[in-house]
Amino acid sequence: MAHVPITLGGGSGSGSDDCTATLDYVLEGKTAITKDSDDEPGAGRMKVNSLLSFSVAAYSGKRVLAIWKNPKAAKGRPYSGVYIRYSTSGSPGKTGGTQIYKGAGSNTAAEGQSQVYIDLPAANTKYYLSIYPYVTTSLGDITGAELNAEVTTEGTLNKTFASSQSFTIPEGYTKAKCFAVGGGAGGGKLSGGGGSVNYYAGGGGGGYAGTSSEFAVSAGQILAIIVGAGGAVGTAGGTSGIADIFTKAGGNPPSSATTTLPGGGSGGSGGGAAGYSGSGSNGGNGGSNGGNGTTVYAGGGSGQGSTTKAWGNGTLYAGGGGGSGIGIIENGTSYGGSGGSGGGGNGGHRDGTSQSATSGGANTGGGGGGGRNSNYGKTCFSAAGGSGIVLLQLY
Repeated sequence: MAHVPITLGGGSGSGSDDCTATLDYVLEGKTAITKDSDDEPGAGRMKVNSLLSFSVAAYSGKRVLAIWKNPKAAKGRPYSGVYIRYSTSGSPGKTGGTQIYKGAGSNTAAEGQSQVYIDLPAANTKYYLSIYPYVTTSLGDITGAELNAEVTTEGTLNKTFASSQSFTIPEGYTKAKCFAVGGGAGGGKLSGGGGSVNYYAGGGGGGYAGTSSEFAVSAGQILAIIVGAGGAVGTAGGTSGIADIFTKAGGNPPSSATTTLPGGGSGGSGGGAAGYSGSGSNGGNGGSNGGNGTTVYAGGGSGQGSTTKAWGNGTLYAGGGGGSGIGIIENGTSYGGSGGSGGGGNGGHRDGTSQSATSGGANTGGGGGGGRNSNYGKTCFSAAGGSGIVLLQLY
């Protein structure tokens, strides 16, 4: 980078023939007696050389790429590097906005293309940028004419993860939030029944769900994404989230059906309770959006009591599984409860044939429906919970 001693004025008692400098080495706007001034004070001609071009392009998130073309080599036109300033309310020029860069960029050759990556404060924002050349002198920096450009940074980056994996933070993002749903639990595991004995199972709880607080990230950081598996029959769902940062547990299954009054499993939304032969009732519906499952005789499973929608107002997840119906044909047909909105599976029932419960939806965290062991070999099986999901916002 150039460093230029500046002559500001002439001395006395000497003439042009005694000087070695020319007016090209006297700052423009100043006068001096020089080798080419004919023994009279001459007007300086030196000024900072002008840049040939300037542009800015969005790169990733809040990061932009500033590109300029260095000045041509010319006598009396020194050049050291550039200042770059930004503003959101019009071109900042040399004194407005905020300085964000000073330097020579990636290339110092005359007429060479130079560039630098700049991280601006916010995503999805229009910025105005001014660039101007400078030269370092014994009296401080002097600057040249400015050029202007504008750019809009990229918006929030949304990522959806349906399976466990590693994710590397790209350039231009410094903050993040995570929404996670644990895996849904399976419907209740039946431990008896057959012959003249009927055992009924409640639905599995949906996976717990929620949004993290904002956390800091940096380019190149690797996040360990965990997506919980849906629970098998009688088994809790797996945990989902980002390891060591934010996680949500899977839903819980109902207690094993060792009585004829099994309730629903707890979770993000509760599972529905099974129907009861004393009332010949349908199975209870699974809860949704953080609510409890429907109580029949035994209690419906407890929900988390807060929304299971992504980011609070988006897609609904973590529905509870429906409880099994009774379906004793001699007493009239009764059906399994419906799975809760957000991926809950339906409960099973018997209506002359055996209708097995359905599983929670994949990547919804829905609980599996409950089934039953019915009299005279008519069995309808409980079902597994659905796998969880992880959503990530970078900005």
